Amino acid sequence: MKNLTIGENILLLRKRQGLKQYELAEKVGITALTLVRIETGQSTPQSTTLKCIADALGVSVDELKE
Repeated sequence: MKNLTIGENILLLRKRQGLKQYELAEKVGITALTLVRIETGQSTPQSTTLKCIADALGVSVDELKE
């Protein structure tokens, strides 16, 4: 991925997998509103949340940070 924020990477990967925000949020154990805030850059996820998001999307945390 090219110079995208963590939130943008999450959004891109989520859409590629055909997941709705509420579906990914449910898999991760966060609210859809929290996911919206992460994807839009209004909030930075804690490391544990980021790891859960990465696991749910089948990627590494490093891939989300690229």
